[in-house]
Amino acid sequence: MKKRLTVLLLLGTLVFSGCSKEDGENNNFTVSGGVEQGQVENRVLTLSMRVPETLNPLRNREETVDTILKLIYQPLIAIDETGKPAPSVAESWSISKDGLTASLQLRSDITWQNGARLTADDVAFSIETIRASEEDAVYKRVLDYVSGYSKTGQYSIDIHFRTPFSKNLAALNFPVISGAYYQGQTDPKSGVNLSPMGSGPYSMQSYSMASEMKLTANPAYVGGKPTIENISVRTTGGAETDIYAFDQGMTDILVTDAIETGRYADEGVSGVYQFTSSQYDFIGFNFKRPLFQDKSMRQAIAYALPKKAICETVYLQYAKTANTPVSPSSWLYEENVAPFEYDADMAATLLKNIGWVDKNGDGRLERDGENGQEQLHVSILANQENSARRQVATKLRDELTLLGFDVSLDIQPFEQYQEKFMNGDFDLVVGGWQMSPVTDLYSFFGSNGDLNYIGYEDEQMDALLLAANQAVGEGETLLAYSSLQKRIAEELPYISIAYRNQAMFTSNRVGGIIVPTEENIFYTINEWTFSSKKE
Repeated sequence: MKKRLTVLLLLGTLVFSGCSKEDGENNNFTVSGGVEQGQVENRVLTLSMRVPETLNPLRNREETVDTILKLIYQPLIAIDETGKPAPSVAESWSISKDGLTASLQLRSDITWQNGARLTADDVAFSIETIRASEEDAVYKRVLDYVSGYSKTGQYSIDIHFRTPFSKNLAALNFPVISGAYYQGQTDPKSGVNLSPMGSGPYSMQSYSMASEMKLTANPAYVGGKPTIENISVRTTGGAETDIYAFDQGMTDILVTDAIETGRYADEGVSGVYQFTSSQYDFIGFNFKRPLFQDKSMRQAIAYALPKKAICETVYLQYAKTANTPVSPSSWLYEENVAPFEYDADMAATLLKNIGWVDKNGDGRLERDGENGQEQLHVSILANQENSARRQVATKLRDELTLLGFDVSLDIQPFEQYQEKFMNGDFDLVVGGWQMSPVTDLYSFFGSNGDLNYIGYEDEQMDALLLAANQAVGEGETLLAYSSLQKRIAEELPYISIAYRNQAMFTSNRVGGIIVPTEENIFYTINEWTFSSKKE
C-alpha cells in the first residue's frame, strides 16, 4: 500500500522508544511553548507539510502532504486504532467465500464540497487514477492487491482482489476522489490537481505555492462539522524544520518518537498523546547455524534477554512489549502465548539439559561434539549508527556472558550491517521492521519468504501462515492469527521485543478528544477544540 505501510527493512535509524505507556495517553504537561504570547485568541490551528508537487491525493508522492490531505478526503475504508477496517465511504461490506471479491455498500449521503453526490463512479475513477499514477505514488501499492472492480449500483461496487488474503480490506484505505472534478486532469501540477476538492472534514480555502494552505471546516461533512473552524498549513523543508517551528510556537502539532516526551516535559512544552507505531523490534536467529536449530537454545537466549531492563533504560518506557510480530495494539494480537520473561536460572537449566556445561571451571560453557569439545560462542550483529541497537546487543552480550557464552559484538556501518543481515552472515541480529495493516507474515517466516533472511523453515509454520493469509471473515481471521502467533511464540524464529510508540505533541491551545493513530493522526479531528488555558 502506501509507502509507510509497505513492509520495509528499517535500513537506517531504528530508534527504540519504550514499553509501557498506553496509546492515546495524555501526559498533560504544563505548556509554555507551542504558541506565542497573545496568540491564544487566534482560532487558527497551524500545521506543517513539505512543499507539494500535487494536491491530488492519489498522485501525491510525499508522506507529509498525504497526512494533510486526509483532512480533505475520506478513505474508501478507514483503519481504526486497532488496525481493523472500519466504515468510511463504504458503510458496510461482505466478502465472497473464495475471498476474491469484496461487495461494498457506499453511504448515499456523502456530498463533495461542490455539492455533488459521491457515488460508485467516483470509487471506480479513484482506482483508475491509482492505476495511472507514478510508481512511487503513496497509494500505488493498492494495485498489489486490487485487480479490478465492478459497479453494481449507484452506491455499490464490487472490488476484485488478485489473491485471497485476509488483509485485502485494509488495502482499501485509499482516498476517494471525484471523477467529474478530476476527469481528464492527467498533469499532477494542473490547476485542478493543485486545488483539492474532497468530501472530508475540511475544504481548501486557498493555497499559496510553497508557502501556505488555508483550510476551513466543511459543514456538509457526514461526520459533523469540526469544532475548529480554520487551519493554516505551512510548508517546511524537513523534519528538523518541523521541530524548530513547533519549538518556536509557529505550529501547533508535532509528531515524533515518544522518546522525545522527556525532552518536551523538561522544557515544559505540550500535551502528549501517544500511539503505537508500526516499528517492530526483534532479535533474530540464523537458522543456517546448527546451534540455533535447537529450540532449547533459542528458548535459553530468550530467557536471557532482559526485556524489562531494555524497556526502562533503552526505550525509556515508551513502547509496548510484544511477544509476537503482531502489534499489541492490533485486534489480531494474541496475548495468551509464552512470554519468556527474563529468567537466568531457566536459561541455565535449558543449556545444561542440552549438554552445555562448564567442564574446566573457566566460566565458559562447553560440550562434546563430533570433532571433540566445542565452546559456546555466538556473535551479535547490530549497526553502528543506531545507539539503541548497540545497547540491546550489549545488554544481551552481558547476560549471555554471565551464563557462560563466549560472545562477540559485530557492530558494522549500516551498509555492511544490511549486507550481512540479508546474506545470512550473522549468528544473532538486532533488527526491526516497519509493519502495516496489510503485512504478510509469510514474507518473514515462510520457507520461501522473500524477507526470510534468518533461513527459518517449518512445514507447520508454513501451513499456519497460509491459513492466516487466506482466512475469510473476522472470526476465521482472528482464529487463524491466534494459532499462528502461538506457533511463532513457541518456535521463536525471532525473539520479539517491542512495538515502539510515537507521540503527538500539541500546543497549549489545543484540547478536546485527541486520539492519533498510525494511519491518521487526525483520527478524531472533529472533536479537537481550542483550549481556554492562557499562558
